[in-house]
Amino acid sequence: MNPIGSQNAPSPKVVIPHFVFGGLVWLVVTLLITFNSEAFTQHFFNPVLLSITHLLALGWITMVIFGALYQLIPVIVEVKLHSEKLAVISFVLLGLGSLLLAFSFWNLAFGTLMFTAGGLIVVAVSLFLINVLTTIYKSTKKSIERTFIVSAVIWLLFTVLAGLTLAINFNHPFLKPAHLELLKLHAHAGIVGWFLQLIIGVSSRLIPMFMVAHNLNTKKLNVAFYLINFGLIIGIISLFLGIKWGVTTSIFIGLIGIFSYLSFLVEAYQKRIKKQLDIGMKQSAFSFLLLLIPCLLILMLLPNFSLFTSFSLPLILAYGSILMVGFITSLIMGQTYKTLPFIVWLKVYRGKIGKLKLPLPKDLYNEKIAVAQLWLFALGIVVFLIGIINSNTFLIQLSGVILFLSVMLYNINMLKIIFHQPKNIA
Repeated sequence: MNPIGSQNAPSPKVVIPHFVFGGLVWLVVTLLITFNSEAFTQHFFNPVLLSITHLLALGWITMVIFGALYQLIPVIVEVKLHSEKLAVISFVLLGLGSLLLAFSFWNLAFGTLMFTAGGLIVVAVSLFLINVLTTIYKSTKKSIERTFIVSAVIWLLFTVLAGLTLAINFNHPFLKPAHLELLKLHAHAGIVGWFLQLIIGVSSRLIPMFMVAHNLNTKKLNVAFYLINFGLIIGIISLFLGIKWGVTTSIFIGLIGIFSYLSFLVEAYQKRIKKQLDIGMKQSAFSFLLLLIPCLLILMLLPNFSLFTSFSLPLILAYGSILMVGFITSLIMGQTYKTLPFIVWLKVYRGKIGKLKLPLPKDLYNEKIAVAQLWLFALGIVVFLIGIINSNTFLIQLSGVILFLSVMLYNINMLKIIFHQPKNIA
């Protein structure tokens, strides 16, 4: 049995609500894309897009990551989660804060409501940080995966504190850099510092495990860690001080780090013993193909690439959208099929393991629905990207409908897993 179902795992009551809340928020986001397609053809600093982005980043992506980490960290470091109560409190505060923040952006309420939402999110993240770091440092087992996770949660706290600072600065300016430059700093701290590093830390353990790949060169992950963090620090300092060459340098350093990580994944794929990839791994593989698109777009957006200046706004929107809606979301959806079934399977069949012939975790969801969901998602992302680059509201609206259908199927399968009942077993 896969070690995700280890004896150190927390109660499913702690983990599963994160998946449910996140899945419903992601469904709402697809509706917002469908009925607000014009927001993706305007400047990225518009209330609707800011609302959608933060709802996606906090209510869907971060929420599911929190739940998954509560399950996975005890597996990676081989100790029990420090506090399930802290996890529940953090869940409530993050959910409420995410909804209030999205509402405040939507209504341009840059005041008490936004500060309240930001405060709730900062507290939620702080409790999460305490819970995760306390759990990790109970174990003396060190690994590059652990290092990535620790770094990621620290960057998350920096990101939300920076976001709260931006909200204060918008109402009571006290920082010299332009607000849009500070927004880029906030966004990249979240995307590269939190999301990307967390993804690397977890996937570098899970993907080789799921593909049964051994004897991999983990030095590639060490290179990725140092280059990504070094590049990010240089980039943030350069954005704050307005040093353009520093931003350019940081991008190239970060990209080298990302490709070092991708090289590790390619090696894992080549050395895999399990040749046939299931639907969860296929969607995960698709997400890493999508990662190549923003890597190309960021090069196009460098100051030296003046050929693309007239198209910079659509490219910026496409860059952010393909990272959040494409790469990160696709990976989360794919890994849901690898983690959630084990969580529920362990809950339902814990006392029967080794005594009876049990269904496999993959039997808890409908594979045909999962395949249809993946194809719809792939089509929706392609149409979404084309629509944004061409500032075509019809295509963006169409992509929203396609993505809505995909996420509906995702949620149907997720609920099928969660409400699985034990079958009559001989």
